Amino acid sequence: LSGSSSRDSVPSSALYKELKSLMTTNHKTITSYADTRDLFKYTDCQNSGGKISSFYSGLAIGPSWDGGATWNREHTWPNSKGLGGDDENDIMMLRPTWVSENSSRGNTAYGESGSYYYPGDGLRGDCARICLYVWIRWGSSWGADSVTEVFQSVDVLLAWMALDPVDTWELGRNDSVESITGTRNVFVDYPELIFVLFNQGFIYIY
Repeated sequence: LSGSSSRDSVPSSALYKELKSLMTTNHKTITSYADTRDLFKYTDCQNSGGKISSFYSGLAIGPSWDGGATWNREHTWPNSKGLGGDDENDIMMLRPTWVSENSSRGNTAYGESGSYYYPGDGLRGDCARICLYVWIRWGSSWGADSVTEVFQSVDVLLAWMALDPVDTWELGRNDSVESITGTRNVFVDYPELIFVLFNQGFIYIY
C-alpha cells in the first residue's frame, strides 16, 4: 500500500486507512484513566525492585499510587490538543512521570526551538512514534495535518524517528501493552512505514 505525496492528503491514503483499521480492529480492551496507575507496573516497569520508570528521565518511581503526590500520568499527546474520550485514556500514549517533569512539559508541543519541549536524545523517537500512533489510531477527524499540533513540524518528527531508532525498551513495552489492550503501535514494529506514509525517501538530519 502507498502513502501520499501530499502531506495534507495523507489520511486519505490507502496505507493510512489500513494502519488505522489494523490498530483499531485489534484494540479489544479500552483502558480507563484510573486503570493505568495500576498497569504501569507491567508496561513501564524497571528491571529490578518493582519500580516504575519515569518516562522523561528514567528515574525510579512508585510503584504504589500515592494520589499524584510524587508521580502522575503524562499525556504524551496533551488533552488540550484534540483528545476527548477513550483516546485520552489509552495506555499506549499515557506514561508515568514525576510531577515536576509533567509540570515542566505542560502541553507544549515537541520540537527543537525555545518555544517547544525537547526531550532527551534517547526519547525523541519514542515521542514521535507515540504521537504517530495517536494520530492514526484515534484521529483523522482532527484534520489532515493535526500531528503538527503536538510536533513543531512533520520534518522534525521524521528526523527524530531517524535519529532515535526503536530500542528494546519500546519493543518490550509494545508487547506489554498488546497483552492488555490487544493492539500495538505499528511504528515500533515497522518504523519505516512512516516514511512510506509521507512518501519520504530520505531524511535530512540537521
